[in-house]
Amino acid sequence: MEREFKHPQIFADVLTLSQLYYPLHNNLPKPFRFAVGELILSELAECLRLIVLANAVDKQNAAGRTEGGAYVRKVRASVEVIRGFLLLAWKLKFVSHGAMTELSSRLEAIAKQAARWEQWFERSA
Repeated sequence: MEREFKHPQIFADVLTLSQLYYPLHNNLPKPFRFAVGELILSELAECLRLIVLANAVDKQNAAGRTEGGAYVRKVRASVEVIRGFLLLAWKLKFVSHGAMTELSSRLEAIAKQAARWEQWFERSA
């Protein structure tokens, strides 16, 4: 019998970040929302996709672990892009200090998880 697919905690954390961001997205000024806000949503969706792909690799062989590590590196890059876009929104005063603090702390937790996961893939490869 095949084992049920289980998402790692980082997947749930990115979903939570998306849920926190979305109401802010709807309140951004229209030009910024369409130019940058949509990119943030796209990066969040891409993170979720990459996490699923990384989790689905064959972790029993070196090639699969190498592929998983590459996916996680892309997750880490997306997290930094999201962080940069949110910082821009905050500097333009489109996002409050409180919202930025909350989003930043969640992004930091996601970044740490991704770094640990990437290290695991590298050590295991």
